[in-house]
Amino acid sequence: MAATLTWKTGDFDPYTRDQASLYKKLAFAFLGVGTAAQSATARAEVLRQPDFKAEVQATTDTSNVQAIDLTDEGVTFPSRTIREIRGKSWCLTDNDTYYYEWTESVLGGTTPVLLGQKMITGWSEQNGTPFDLGRVHFAATITALTTITTIFASKGLALSDIANGVADLVVPQNRLILNKGCTLDATIVSATAAGNLVFISYTNLDGLGAGTGAVQFVAMDAATTDALTDDPKVGTRLDLAFEIWPPHNHRLVMNSNNVEVQVTAVNANINDDNLKHYVEIFVGEAKTLGYSAV
Repeated sequence: MAATLTWKTGDFDPYTRDQASLYKKLAFAFLGVGTAAQSATARAEVLRQPDFKAEVQATTDTSNVQAIDLTDEGVTFPSRTIREIRGKSWCLTDNDTYYYEWTESVLGGTTPVLLGQKMITGWSEQNGTPFDLGRVHFAATITALTTITTIFASKGLALSDIANGVADLVVPQNRLILNKGCTLDATIVSATAAGNLVFISYTNLDGLGAGTGAVQFVAMDAATTDALTDDPKVGTRLDLAFEIWPPHNHRLVMNSNNVEVQVTAVNANINDDNLKHYVEIFVGEAKTLGYSAV
């Protein structure tokens, strides 16, 4: 079975969002004047509620599903304007919840242009264990190139002690991890090592709930590159920085000239018959400020 749109709500009037005065918006929202679309658009803005909501029931299939066609729902993207679309996205399985907030601006025109999705924040709860999503940080001290002592860890992150130059990093289930970067305050005093390198294994982090062998410490000299295991003074402080994206993917896509909200589950580890996607969409004003035709 493929994923299926189970329900969708929302009504939108571009005049109300983009041009109506505050007085008109209040009248549309609370005084019973205007059309149903004008009333819904004004009420959503005044009460800071989403303009659209949708739910998709998924199975073991990872197909992309159109949740909301914003263009068909009346959202316009006038030429020479920028309209910001914000989303709040949930993915729920039988025992896990994943959530993130995102934003993407759209350059208006006959064929609108998507200007790139950004994550604002996120979290997940996986069988009772909480994790941070989005920008996360882990800091620790290293003793004798074996013992990791945590200074700070975003919720759910953990790093094992080092064995044979490798430390296992616990991360949440994810779609991908960006900015896999790290810094190491270190002093090499071994006679055989001319430098050192600490890096993160890409293949051992994406999609996993534990990055086995993810953080690797390497000694570098002119002859060879080996696991760094013999220098007790190599490290004093280790800092890791990531941007972790959740397993589900809710995003804007172009379908010909239409702007759509599409949902999918990318990580097969979370696909089951109880999987649900839930998305709330907030439509910003179409603004001319900040756009140059040159």
